Amino acid sequence: MPKTILEAIKAIPEDEGIELVAPYYDPQHPYTGAFFELIGFDDVSPDQFTAADLYAVSTLAVQVPPKAGIAILREQSELFNSLLRQIPSDRGLKDLSREEFELHLGPRSVALELWDRLRRNGADEKRWKVGPTTASKIMARKRPHLVPIEDSVVDRVTQRGRRDSWEMWWQAFHDDGDCLEARAEQIRSAVNRPDLANLRVLDVMLWSRGKELGY
Repeated sequence: MPKTILEAIKAIPEDEGIELVAPYYDPQHPYTGAFFELIGFDDVSPDQFTAADLYAVSTLAVQVPPKAGIAILREQSELFNSLLRQIPSDRGLKDLSREEFELHLGPRSVALELWDRLRRNGADEKRWKVGPTTASKIMARKRPHLVPIEDSVVDRVTQRGRRDSWEMWWQAFHDDGDCLEARAEQIRSAVNRPDLANLRVLDVMLWSRGKELGY
């Protein structure tokens, strides 16, 4: 059983990886998640949360609760957009050194602060039912090259346990980023979706593998 993300990906042969992802992006009968990146694509601001972003999240089988949506888009929009602006939109995990990972995605990073505000993790904050999966999908919509989607199926495939998924993905790209980029590009080309981030392509492959295994 693979114990790392890299091992889980390499355990899937290249041809099989394409076969796993192809149905998800089938032009005739795509999964709703195939539209995650496409909804509102012509009006996407990388540094501002929009209604299209929150609706796009619903294509991945979760809902942003009304109270959370109102806060993100109106009542606390200045806070959320300010945090978002401080997370680089032009960098990928492979680009980050260990020091840069700690700066942008580590325990004291703005990204984790945004995560905590979406999750309402503060001692005096009342939860609004945005779980880790939903929070990750909101963040992945805005920073697809940096923030992976949290998913129980992928967690089982990669044997994540209680480990930090951000660091696990960063480690995978640093252990053999060329391999991961090549696998992602191969799949992007096969399904004719050049817009997909490496993280998203590989996530769909691992998720599809997990569903195949009955997870």
